[in-house]
Amino acid sequence: MMKKATVFVLMLVLGMSLVFAQGSKETVARPEVVKLQVWYAISGASGEQFLALAKAFDATRADIELELTYSGSYADTATKVSAALLSGDAPDAAIMAAGQLYTGGRGDYSMEDLVKDPAFNVNDIFKGMLEYGMFEGRIAAVPYGISSQVMYYNKDITDKAGLDLEKNPPATWAQFYQVAKTAMEKGNVNNSSDFYGFDTSDGVWLFKTMLGQNGNDVVRKVNDRVQPAFHEASGVEVGTFWKSMVDANLMPAGQHNNAEKKFLAGNLAFIAASSNRVARWQGNTNFKLGAIMMPGFKNRSIALGGNVGVILTDDTFKREASWELLKYLLEEKNHTAFALSTGYLPVRKSAQNSAVVKEALAANPLYKVAFDQLENAWAYFHFSEMGTMDSFFWYALDEIEKNVSSVEVALKKAADSLVKEIE
Repeated sequence: MMKKATVFVLMLVLGMSLVFAQGSKETVARPEVVKLQVWYAISGASGEQFLALAKAFDATRADIELELTYSGSYADTATKVSAALLSGDAPDAAIMAAGQLYTGGRGDYSMEDLVKDPAFNVNDIFKGMLEYGMFEGRIAAVPYGISSQVMYYNKDITDKAGLDLEKNPPATWAQFYQVAKTAMEKGNVNNSSDFYGFDTSDGVWLFKTMLGQNGNDVVRKVNDRVQPAFHEASGVEVGTFWKSMVDANLMPAGQHNNAEKKFLAGNLAFIAASSNRVARWQGNTNFKLGAIMMPGFKNRSIALGGNVGVILTDDTFKREASWELLKYLLEEKNHTAFALSTGYLPVRKSAQNSAVVKEALAANPLYKVAFDQLENAWAYFHFSEMGTMDSFFWYALDEIEKNVSSVEVALKKAADSLVKEIE
């Protein structure tokens, strides 16, 4: 009897506790100052410009206080966020690469409602850029530092080779092959034994662009399951062209990590690299720097890359404050200033008609190349195993370039590995 009474009392206390807890939850007042932890994975000029904007927001909001932390490279930030989510120490908001994998991957699509905010004007965001913030076709992040790859060239080399790329830029990869070959054969200004016509600092990103140009989806969703498509005939065609550049000694095998250093040293005629290199390289090279639009296969589309803004906290007031920050960062005037000073691309369509953008494009033909590619920009499908897929791509490209496997075998192996990872 005593034992039953004790149990009854404990249940009564527990019930009262739940009532009080629920009551307190309903009556929780917004704190006078909401403190936000914000991580950002951009450095250099990009990081400085982001900090300036974030601090300007902080100064105008007496009700919000930002704690801004540089979280390291894209890869370092991904590792830190993954660990922080497990330990419960994640930041409230972040500017990071593939942030949608950490929201959409957990089933958090609250961003779909946030972007409906009339003050945000989601219809003013470029379609491809909005899609870049999606996870499996649903909005899970907002675009921020978005870039495309640009084909940069050393004008000293092309001039010596007798190439006028301002008048006759190659439109197709077949045409580019011949141009790069001419540059390599006739334009070695340094007389270097380590000289090549072309390379890229991010082979996987470029390979995805080329797949899309050739009508390949990279991956597709069938019956609620992601399936690889890159090993199909249209993908093999891309891989075969890729290998042809290595076989002709136009592109070095397995040296993409050194491509940027090689280009800046004057030992590479062309390099496919991020549009944000415009801000970093222009005026800082020992040669005349040029840029042309990326060549194409069936079309001249371009895959977008870069970083996004995400909200990771579950706290209602911190979520509201985080959204206020993201809205401020993505206001047309603020984001355009960020883009023009960093080489990233404006995410808002309205920026195209602004006087500041028109002046910048007129004064900077290199940046205009990246901007002109926006009409054909697209975002590849984001899904949980995307990062792992990229590592399979690297393995495949390495085997193709070094003649370890044929194009068909290397891509099929990557596709099979991805299927197993998904399962």
